[in-house]
Amino acid sequence: MSPHLPIPREDLGPDIGFAEAQAAELYGRDYRKALASDDGFQRLDAVERLAGARAALSVQEVAVMDMAAGRGHALAEIVRLTGRETAFVEALVLGACAKLVLHYQAVGEADDEVGPGPLRLPGPFL
Repeated sequence: MSPHLPIPREDLGPDIGFAEAQAAELYGRDYRKALASDDGFQRLDAVERLAGARAALSVQEVAVMDMAAGRGHALAEIVRLTGRETAFVEALVLGACAKLVLHYQAVGEADDEVGPGPLRLPGPFL
């Protein structure tokens, strides 16, 4: 009789929708442009979009989004750095992404993106 070894399973993290992932990507791109863009107009545009997006989020959500999108930390790294429970950080990230989708759809910022290859959020999801 052969021993049955458990099959290791990788935790894939929270289930995030396409629109939420796109909104997080747009937030991260604006964050990085605001910090590092050489073009003054692109930087100013990114700073204004980032300020609007941050206004739609709580302070904790902004901190988590800055860590994830701006600094490239994975969810597990954010959990380790903050000392919070995984479920708490996941809820913050998912909540922030959902709020960002609503924000970007309301202000239409995604369609006004400057530069090559603008990121476009899909239409409203009901």
